[in-house]
Amino acid sequence: MHTHTFAKRTVFGAGALVLLAGTMSLVSTAPQALASDDEGPDSVTLTGMIRDFKTNHPDFEAYPWGGHFRNLVQDDLDSEGKPAFNDALLDSMDWDDIPITNAETMSQWFRDVPGVNTSWTHDIELTRSGDIYTFSRRRPDYFFPADGKGFGNSEGPLRWASPGSHNFHFTMELDTEFTYIHPDNRDYDMIFTFTGDDDVWVFINNKLAVDIGGVHGQVSESINLDDAAEDLGLEPGGIYSLKLFFCERHTSESNFQIQTTLTLRSAELPTSAHLYD
Repeated sequence: MHTHTFAKRTVFGAGALVLLAGTMSLVSTAPQALASDDEGPDSVTLTGMIRDFKTNHPDFEAYPWGGHFRNLVQDDLDSEGKPAFNDALLDSMDWDDIPITNAETMSQWFRDVPGVNTSWTHDIELTRSGDIYTFSRRRPDYFFPADGKGFGNSEGPLRWASPGSHNFHFTMELDTEFTYIHPDNRDYDMIFTFTGDDDVWVFINNKLAVDIGGVHGQVSESINLDDAAEDLGLEPGGIYSLKLFFCERHTSESNFQIQTTLTLRSAELPTSAHLYD
């Protein structure tokens, strides 16, 4: 379930989609809202967890851009609700072909590990236009929520940035939920789109729905929940989790954009053992 398409109704009217080598790319950055009488909040604030890493972590600055890498994680979250490395890759690849050091180093990305990372909460606000909620921090208005925090701005050696200019090495975990509404009770498709870099995985009802792994420039991918409802196990009226895992691990850009017709709300925050003060 790694190919996602838009359904019959146009949601992002000004954002034409281009399919390149199996990757869904959003051309325009200015979506047109649907005409709808549905009521919803003007904005939604989601609280996530930032984890900051040192420049010398083996999975971060050491990896040059390698492109969009699919199937880096398993299709289901592990028993702790985290992405798990896809061991099946080792049937056809060596570690040298995979853009992480090993499964253990990757497991640190979204867990508190004393001496390896430090963490704190961070809010993002999605604003509504028509049926579309958007949070956008893209070139030139980059997403650097760890600047001046945690271990401080990234020092050298850096490949494509001046030491101390930004904190480039961090992850963000968002744990949200939404209600799946019967299609007959709305005039829009329930769609979630992410655009950014580097690794991004979105799990809906604990199943992988958006798969943008690897170290790369901006990549976009969308999931239409109406098309994928059966695969995701969605039933009308049900409340389901949407968990987003983002990893910024390389200079020189950090792009992060959510566009969705889902009315998301924060669920229980991920556990953190050592919040940054």
